[in-house]
Amino acid sequence: MTRQGRGTRVAVAVAGSAAALLMLVGCTRPEVGGVGPRVAPTQEADRGTHGAGGSTLDSPELASLRAQARVAPCPEPSRSAGASGTAADAGPAGTRPLPEVTLPCLGQGPDVALGALSGRPSVLNVWAQWCPPCRKEAPHFQALYERAGDRLLVLGIDYDDPRPELALKFAHDLGLKYPQVADPDKRLRAPFGIIALPATIFVDARGRVVHIAHQVYESEQTLRRDVRTYLGVEL
Repeated sequence: MTRQGRGTRVAVAVAGSAAALLMLVGCTRPEVGGVGPRVAPTQEADRGTHGAGGSTLDSPELASLRAQARVAPCPEPSRSAGASGTAADAGPAGTRPLPEVTLPCLGQGPDVALGALSGRPSVLNVWAQWCPPCRKEAPHFQALYERAGDRLLVLGIDYDDPRPELALKFAHDLGLKYPQVADPDKRLRAPFGIIALPATIFVDARGRVVHIAHQVYESEQTLRRDVRTYLGVEL
């Protein structure tokens, strides 16, 4: 075989490995899918949901979509802002507190300070309406939400998404009723190491991250198994 032929085979093998890795971890933003086509980022969209003129999530255009989606209200903080960095700081080795990031509620209710989520275990699912694997696994989180009741907080995070109206349509079409917040500015990228979607964060009752799953959940049983393994909650 010629040197040129060997070089071609190596290049094809590397490209195939890269494609397989991307399929394993999920989808990145350029993928088109979900409820509708992903729009190209604009300067306005890249400024995020909060801008100089206020939150676009407060626009009248989204009010009817919220009413149709009927997602649960976002949770109220379970500890005062003054307690931030105390109760959640001391924990087992290998855990860390949730980042002190406040995200706007995609549905009804207050903005959510992630650092104030404590008092019960939590499962945070990071998704976007442009991500086909997110659509595939979303019903398993709805089933988890229905089964968990007050024993577990299930919270969706619409990530890197300039189209909240499509995100609400995504929730409506799939019957997602658990509370949702929005992170259009990718503020959670560094704290959670997000390179592709979906991602799921398991948080104990002290508000500490105990595990981050960079994978697509293929079944409710697999998701419940990880809830039991990482949070000690049997559902």
